[in-house]
Amino acid sequence: MSIFKVKQWWSNEKSQSEEYEDGIQNENCIIVDKFNSHNDSDLIILGQSCILKIYKPRVDQNESHTILESRLDDIVLQIKTGKFSANCADRQILILHPNSYAIYELDKQGGHSDVGDQNFIAPVIKHSFTRRAHSTTCGPFGNSKSRDLICIQALDGTLSLFDQDTFLFMCIFNDIIIPGPISYVAYSDLFIICKSTWILEIYSYQQLCEFSELSIRQNKNNTRIPQWTYNAGEEIMSMQVIRTSTNFASIVALGERHLYCFQDNGLMKYMIRFDFIPICFHAYLIGWYYEPNSRLLVMVASEDFKLYLYEATTLLWSCDLAHKAISLSRCFLSSLSGGLLTLSTNGIVNVSYLGTEPNLNPNAIPINEVFDPKQVQVELEMVEDSLQKVLDAKEALNEDTEDIIKIKVDCGKPSKNLALQLTFENSFTPLQTCSVIVIITCEDPKLVQSLQITYDCIPPLSSSETTICLDNINGTEIIETSVFLSGDTDISDIGINIKFTVIDNMGKVRVLSERQIIPLNLYCFPLEAVEENSYQMTIETNQRKIDLIEIFTDFNKEELEGFISKDMLTFAYRTSHKTVTIKAYDHMYRIEANEVSEIAPILDHFLHKLEDYYNRIGLTEFEIKVAINGEIIRQIMHKFLKSVESHAKERIKLKELEEELNVLQRQFTLVQKRLLVQYGSLPPSDCDPLEFLMNDTHERIKTVAYEIIQSKTCVVSAGNTLRMIGSLIIHVLKEAVTDNLKVKLIEEMLSLETLNGHFQEWEEAVAQVSSYILNKILKKSEKDKEKLAPVTDQDILSQTNLKKLLKQLRIILEKVFFNVREPSTGDGNITRIEEFVEVI
Repeated sequence: MSIFKVKQWWSNEKSQSEEYEDGIQNENCIIVDKFNSHNDSDLIILGQSCILKIYKPRVDQNESHTILESRLDDIVLQIKTGKFSANCADRQILILHPNSYAIYELDKQGGHSDVGDQNFIAPVIKHSFTRRAHSTTCGPFGNSKSRDLICIQALDGTLSLFDQDTFLFMCIFNDIIIPGPISYVAYSDLFIICKSTWILEIYSYQQLCEFSELSIRQNKNNTRIPQWTYNAGEEIMSMQVIRTSTNFASIVALGERHLYCFQDNGLMKYMIRFDFIPICFHAYLIGWYYEPNSRLLVMVASEDFKLYLYEATTLLWSCDLAHKAISLSRCFLSSLSGGLLTLSTNGIVNVSYLGTEPNLNPNAIPINEVFDPKQVQVELEMVEDSLQKVLDAKEALNEDTEDIIKIKVDCGKPSKNLALQLTFENSFTPLQTCSVIVIITCEDPKLVQSLQITYDCIPPLSSSETTICLDNINGTEIIETSVFLSGDTDISDIGINIKFTVIDNMGKVRVLSERQIIPLNLYCFPLEAVEENSYQMTIETNQRKIDLIEIFTDFNKEELEGFISKDMLTFAYRTSHKTVTIKAYDHMYRIEANEVSEIAPILDHFLHKLEDYYNRIGLTEFEIKVAINGEIIRQIMHKFLKSVESHAKERIKLKELEEELNVLQRQFTLVQKRLLVQYGSLPPSDCDPLEFLMNDTHERIKTVAYEIIQSKTCVVSAGNTLRMIGSLIIHVLKEAVTDNLKVKLIEEMLSLETLNGHFQEWEEAVAQVSSYILNKILKKSEKDKEKLAPVTDQDILSQTNLKKLLKQLRIILEKVFFNVREPSTGDGNITRIEEFVEVI
């Protein structure tokens, strides 16, 4: 089978200059037909909300493809064409509204030499009815020779038949709860009705007339016996009738998973079961129906943007669509015979044709030109010069932006906010909030068109505003927002990242970034000193020790003096109440905790404050070094791999719950449909078991939804732990490894900034990068490369792939830290850690 691709020939996307909020698109609101006034090409008629548009696509893209656009009095539900008046030579347009229908004639008036043709629609018939309409079908009911009659199906399943603006009769079906598709077979004068019981029933026009008489007389002894029936066992979404022979017509029906094709006498020709979810279809005939070699083809569009073409049960070809199609049709235009017409979900009409990809031309002449190497080198140098000019221009733009706008960010003192505390039911203490103040200074406000400020916090830190847009900027703008704790997960990032998107008066977009460290007393509080801890990290300096009160300036001296003992200070996190102790010695400081992950936030804050203190006093000759050894490296690597495993476990639990919720949702929908079938049957069947199953499924859906919320919190908490230990890995790398390239590669591989409350797919991103670093940078042997190759046909969270990912990370870290020597002995290398992580 060849590889095909649908290529776009024309689209009305450019003509969609405005959007209609109530313009809901469906497959009944578009139709293709030919009119005598435009006999050289088919016309595309589209109903969008109250707007009727008629297109005539042309080859010349400079010419307008819209020949008519008119606003109607009501919403367009469906469009049909036919001869509804006996005295009209051309085809007419039937527009179905919720409580009426209108028939129009399309006319064209020729223009003068400098004025184009004028197209307009003239109303012929307008008729109102009382029952709200659902759909319509038309045709020569009762073998009418002069004109087409109209059948309108109401929302309650009632069929009302009209001749022009004259009401003929009404047929009531008591077993239709939700109306389905209805079609008419002109050859045999039959109506196909889809019941709520998923049964297709076929009645003749004469039977419907008799049923109307019986309904008026209320004669209960007479029953309706259809010509033939078929129980599809699923909802029929759409139907189409097409004449395929001189002796019969074919009925093509699309279900939820099947395509059915019948003769009008009830004989099934074939049935196709799909392995995808169909959306819409279109059947057409190649050749004339009276020719013996005519072929019936069926196009089916799927939910995953694909198009399939079948002849009987044989798949002829398939291709990709550029959008999700809700309606399919064929059109014959003046410059394109057999075009494919699709209507997308956003109301865009596309006319395409079938092409091959790649475009293989067997008659093409191969190119055997001889290139001059000197000429190629000259062209490459010209390209490099051009690229360099572009890069220089970008740098100049950034400099210009910094000259136009001056940005200063500062944090205020945390305070207790009772108003925000009321929004958190589980918070028993007044909520601590911290003000983040942004001061924007613009020398010439006319140079800035607009500015957008985006605040990015990692949970549990949250900001009261995520995005602020400024359309007009004065000389100085002061924007204040609040940062607070909104959960009980661990702190993994002690700062807030602020993005400034600036659009200048020329329309150019520039992005500036600022980062502000959050005060320590927002997420920590002091308490009695804890002397014994399991893990510790040492910070060495070339200066004498500083009083801890001078370093932790976020707290008042009165707040810390009662808790400092022997140059030792302990803080506890407000979310987890886990403690971290800072001890000051002669030329060094030690940070201790019972969990190695809890050291990271305090370590970041302490290094930042220590450097800020030396800068404040004007001391330039200072050094800050994190002293590490093989033991602390082994501990951190062990905790890091365990955190990766824990994060993967929580993600697997969440994934299983989401899959269970999808199954329950489909089960709930299926039970609802079964109940509709039971309610619509005559007499109604026992519905108690289905009602019990529906209520039980609903309770399970609520339970699983609550578990998903809890599981997402666990995933975020595990992600924060992974992020904290990963930041310790980066600190240790920068101190222990002299190869800056490897440090940068490991830092980019870990991608810790991608772990936040909205994105937790960390393993997928790291797996590919770790394989590349291990195989390309660290020069593993071919045997090891083959041994550690990821299993591509499985998910990264599978047992096999997760085990290999952990092994890859362990080997990478061991190779990077291999040359780190123990400070105690001075000659020992770090030992390899074993495969200690228990994989699921």
